[in-house]
Amino acid sequence: MNEPAAEAARLRELLNHHSRLYYSEDRSEITDEEYDALMQRLLQLEASHPELRTPDSPAARVGAEPRQAFAVVFHDPPMLSLDNVFSEQDFNAFNARLTREMKTQELVYSVEPKLDGVSLSLLYENGVLARAGTRGDGSRGEDVTDNVRTIKAVPLKLAPGAPESLTVRGEVFFMLEDFRELNIGRETPFKNPRNAASGSLRQLDSRITARRPLSFCAYGTGAIPPGVGTQEELLALLARLGFQVSPETVFASGSEQVISACRRMEESRDKYPMEIDGAVIKLNSIEQRNAAGQLSRAPRWAVAWKFHAREVAATVTGIRVQVGRTGKLTPVAELAPVSVGGVTVTSVTLHNLDEVIRKDVRVGDMVSVRRAGDVIPEITGCLTRNLEDRAAPFEMPTACPVCLGPVTRPEGESAHRCINPDCPARLRESVKHWASRKAMDIQGLGDSLAERLVATGRVKTLADLYSLNASDLSTLERMGEKSAAKLLQQLRESRNMPLSRFINGLGIPGVGAVTARDIATGLESLSRLELASEEELLGIDGVGPVTAAAIRAFFTDPVTAVVISGLRAAGFQPREAGRETGERLKDQIIVFTGTLSMTREEARAMAEAAGARTSGSISPKTTLVVAGPGAGSKLRNARELGIETTDEKGFLELLKGAPDGAPGAKRDSVSRSSSGMTP
Repeated sequence: MNEPAAEAARLRELLNHHSRLYYSEDRSEITDEEYDALMQRLLQLEASHPELRTPDSPAARVGAEPRQAFAVVFHDPPMLSLDNVFSEQDFNAFNARLTREMKTQELVYSVEPKLDGVSLSLLYENGVLARAGTRGDGSRGEDVTDNVRTIKAVPLKLAPGAPESLTVRGEVFFMLEDFRELNIGRETPFKNPRNAASGSLRQLDSRITARRPLSFCAYGTGAIPPGVGTQEELLALLARLGFQVSPETVFASGSEQVISACRRMEESRDKYPMEIDGAVIKLNSIEQRNAAGQLSRAPRWAVAWKFHAREVAATVTGIRVQVGRTGKLTPVAELAPVSVGGVTVTSVTLHNLDEVIRKDVRVGDMVSVRRAGDVIPEITGCLTRNLEDRAAPFEMPTACPVCLGPVTRPEGESAHRCINPDCPARLRESVKHWASRKAMDIQGLGDSLAERLVATGRVKTLADLYSLNASDLSTLERMGEKSAAKLLQQLRESRNMPLSRFINGLGIPGVGAVTARDIATGLESLSRLELASEEELLGIDGVGPVTAAAIRAFFTDPVTAVVISGLRAAGFQPREAGRETGERLKDQIIVFTGTLSMTREEARAMAEAAGARTSGSISPKTTLVVAGPGAGSKLRNARELGIETTDEKGFLELLKGAPDGAPGAKRDSVSRSSSGMTP
């Protein structure tokens, strides 16, 4: 074996060993820094020698390139659900049936905490993780192997002695401390650990999953391995192979011991480092399980004892509106202090106006409050909605409570947003968007610099960017003389960007790069846009009533009008340059979807150069949909509306022209049965 290969093999062995100690045996022989040093060396080796990468490499923890979609995983045997019991009487009936069928006086059960996470099935071939799938409908799930490889608690390679083929079942979840840290700084926090775990596990980009500290606990297998006769032996085997199993599992004989164990578990649930919502009770004997059998949906030898939800009554003393970094307005109910699960709660987010209306929460109401996932408090319902002397229903403000700028609700969204890019609550995000590639394309102004400029007070409006000088920039951390000069040059050049980029950079709700281009093409100048009526805007393809109203509000409201006057004073007077187009695809309105060999921008540019118009959404006006692999709802909608479709090859042939010179002629032969299409 050559030297790099030998070193990589040794590093994998060491990293897998230390992961097994940490997650399975709850101990460590090295510090976190030493573990990270080993990992960094392995990453360096595999970057220099890609041929050394193996399926069990701990380097897979960093994630991989985004996927287009999840493949299907088939579960054999199926991942069954569990029937529920909610009381001693329910469990006694379950136990009586089993003791009668087993013809015994007393049965032994395992009692395990029911983790509130996401079920997962792991297939190991020759001790190496080969596939991971979500539960799905029990028979078929989604292949999330790339994402699962990033979870440090999931062994990529099992300890010696593993069966040749082994399917391990368990739960993916967040430790509560990790969940709290994950929510720090998020404009819209995850509501509870289970939803966060589910969303993290199903990311198409596994690099996102890698940044989220998921945990995994094994509780069983698909087929029972040879030589294993009880649940106790099965959990011991899983622990020896490198899995974390619940240390809180107890084995109880008879109904009374089981009930006592469940009661103790429920009483101490606040002390668990993760969210539990019940206990899972299983026959310990595998032989007895086989005798008990199963129904089509659930085994007859196991049940889930569901714990009671913890809720308290609280009084709403007020409803305030807070403004997030993207301009989102969020109503928040202020409560008279109340203790929920040992934590004092004084405020609860109501998320959006639809949620307030659905729950009918008003000032002065008595409401029911619980801590979702025992972490984030939520109002579950109003307890006084039938009283006659209640306060008036809550209404979302029409002006931003921070800057008094206009508020709109973009079409298709549940959120109201402040649309003033100079609003102090959202200025940092506005600067980032203004400098982005599809807007002003100011390459020297990245996210970090935008944050520093706003945090230090050097930029309080978008126009302030154009008052910066070398002296302002020289005092910023990590800003050298050359970098400062380059940024100032980029800012000067951005004044010459076309109107379409200027419009996109303003961040008006509902106006992205495509719509901005359509508006600029139709109106050609900033002056015309400022004076355009809603009727005139509605005449532009891709602009609906909600977007037209948002554009009109932006240019007429005194607060946001100041943004435009400030940018004019900074030297902006953008116009949309006329462009010569061909006639080949004249009168065509084309939508692109799915994966293409070129970027969407390149495809749109080619279509428009041939005289077509392009759009980002399907409408009755659409004449052609170009669909690559992975196309989904847009392709389905096109077929339902009877709109012609083609693949990328057919699109390129159209650009060249049909033999008879008529755009669209013989389209059927190009598009209807393309093998490159994904239904």
